[in-house]
Amino acid sequence: MNILVTGANGFIGGALVSSLLQTSHTPIACVRQSVETTLDCEYRFIDTLDSMTDWGDILKDIDVVIHCAAKASIAKKDADSRRSSLKEVNTLATLNLAQQAAKAGVKRFIYLSSIKVNGEFSLPNQPFTPEVTQPPTDPYGLSKYEAEVGLQDIANNSAMDYVIVRPTLVYGNKVKGNFRSLMKWTYKGIPLPLDGIKNNLRSLVFVENLTDFIISSIENPNAKNEVFLVSDGTDLSTAALLNNIATGLGVENRALPIPPLLIKTGARLLGKEHIAQRLCGSLQVDISKTRNTLNWQPKISTEEAIQQTAQYYASSLFNSKKNTWQRPLDLALSATGLVAASPLLLGTTIIGYFDTGSPLFIQERVGKDKKPFKLVKFRTMSLDTASVASHLADNSSITKLGRILRKTKLDELPQLVNVLKGEMSLVGPRPNLYNQQELIEARDAQGVYDVLPGITGLAQLSGIDMSTPELLAKTDKEMIDNLTLNKYFSYIIRTALGKGSGDAVK
Repeated sequence: MNILVTGANGFIGGALVSSLLQTSHTPIACVRQSVETTLDCEYRFIDTLDSMTDWGDILKDIDVVIHCAAKASIAKKDADSRRSSLKEVNTLATLNLAQQAAKAGVKRFIYLSSIKVNGEFSLPNQPFTPEVTQPPTDPYGLSKYEAEVGLQDIANNSAMDYVIVRPTLVYGNKVKGNFRSLMKWTYKGIPLPLDGIKNNLRSLVFVENLTDFIISSIENPNAKNEVFLVSDGTDLSTAALLNNIATGLGVENRALPIPPLLIKTGARLLGKEHIAQRLCGSLQVDISKTRNTLNWQPKISTEEAIQQTAQYYASSLFNSKKNTWQRPLDLALSATGLVAASPLLLGTTIIGYFDTGSPLFIQERVGKDKKPFKLVKFRTMSLDTASVASHLADNSSITKLGRILRKTKLDELPQLVNVLKGEMSLVGPRPNLYNQQELIEARDAQGVYDVLPGITGLAQLSGIDMSTPELLAKTDKEMIDNLTLNKYFSYIIRTALGKGSGDAVK
């Protein structure tokens, strides 16, 4: 049976394809604008995911679609724009795919929805069930809810049936977001004020339990046109969750027993009530229908799964710290470089004033752990040039001085200051802009933001720029995993000799 998995380069989609490869099913991974892949299966590519996407070629010979692709968050602060963007991807794009799938003869459409369709919080000891009495108010939950309703209509008017899956908070070895933050703070021994939150209950689902359930619903006739809630089957308080994380990390749980009322009061004074609600509130799901209808049970217990996730995190931290020599070398070489090149820096700055009137170009970029920092370069383009990635800039925007600086790589010289400040390394992934959402997602999935960005690296020397996000992220990951002292100096020397054109303007 041919199974198409959308969003196959995401956290859940990638885990699902890996699990499918261990079954008799034939997984076909669908990803956006990917050039090279790591999973050993057939890949089909789409350029965009919206209400106008043509799925004709991708849906050929497909028996079942498992739709994992979605947009979870939007950088835009405007509420209307956020709702519109979520609706376009999560609702309209989903229904566009479902309609084309039905016409293509797909037998079953499995839709990965969200527990937010039920709401943000459940009442104590009153877990959510698949029934929804009213539409959610949260924009993300609403976009998923409207997709569910539309999918049911499409199935009712075609030969295709549906399975809707609403997981709770999903965690696992490569998890990001709040769960990863809890592991990070606990590992560092930060005394989180959460040990007093013992009366709430939260349902979680380990990614391997979730993928196991999805696979069990592919051919099961009892899953036809049903909605299922999925969790590990054991609910934990916030305090118990932290204790399990600490055990898995092999560290002492230093959480403080602050009363929940005090936490809520402090959050209210700081205008952060939503954070206190998430920490102190309950969100339980009743999976009795899931167990009984499909005769399904979670494969891995909550305690074992949390500890496995924490152990993976601790192991990845150890691996990220293996190049302890890099930071001292960065400091020594950048300081020496700034002193040695000070006449050149001063001269270029003076000439730059005559060229554009503003010799330095300062721009916010995405740094380690996705924290913002101000990257500084010599200006090579006219002042009215749009703030976009180099491969999108107009070649005519480059000034006469700028052409010389780019050709000799001297425009990068001021970034030695970023290296000295600890915002960058001499060798690392080139820092991207915050509006490069596709690249951010690709790099996030590869763990690229676990290290400092760099002035040069493997991608730049290989001629790979930000126009191919998936390939760039994969190349960055390859460099991070295989960086040695010899390669570190090799990248620097080759760049100084003028090699590479990864950031060239097209």
